Amino acid sequence: MAVQRPRRGDDLLRYRSQEGDFEVEVSHTLNKWCVSVLRLEDSSIVAQDFYPERWKAMARAQDFLRILNMRNRPGHEDEHEHDHPDDGERPAPTSAVGPGLGR
Repeated sequence: MAVQRPRRGDDLLRYRSQEGDFEVEVSHTLNKWCVSVLRLEDSSIVAQDFYPERWKAMARAQDFLRILNMRNRPGHEDEHEHDHPDDGERPAPTSAVGPGLGR
């Protein structure tokens, strides 16, 4: 005889992106935790993955939501510009020949 797992109130969680165009869903199906990213416009599944433990699924859902909320954020594309200046100035290359070794 199969034993059915008691249902918890958090077997289905949904998180909507800030722009309201995507939804990240965490559900318990087939003895695994399923993380689905849904496009609300046409109800299509963009990404889906399964995890054996709830905490892993919740962490991935938060990652997806963070990524969805970061797109189209003003200034996000310019985030790495100050790491590498585009003004063309580079330090002068150092000589591979040390003092007294090459001459």
